[in-house]
Amino acid sequence: MVDRPVTTGETHVVAIEELGSEGDGVGYVDDFAVLVDDAALGETVRVEITAVGSNFARGEVVDAEFGFG
Repeated sequence: MVDRPVTTGETHVVAIEELGSEGDGVGYVDDFAVLVDDAALGETVRVEITAVGSNFARGEVVDAEFGFG
């Protein structure tokens, strides 16, 4: 069983470290992937977890003030 360090409704600050195959940002919470729509590579954003699967979670940006640039 995969340990899931996130649950639906939580917020986390994640650094977008790579882009997924559909252009979504990918960040990690305790090595667990979080896919984030509308997040750019290199950004650090606060996300709300909207869904949790067995291998990854999905989140949406709630605060982009952590971005660089």
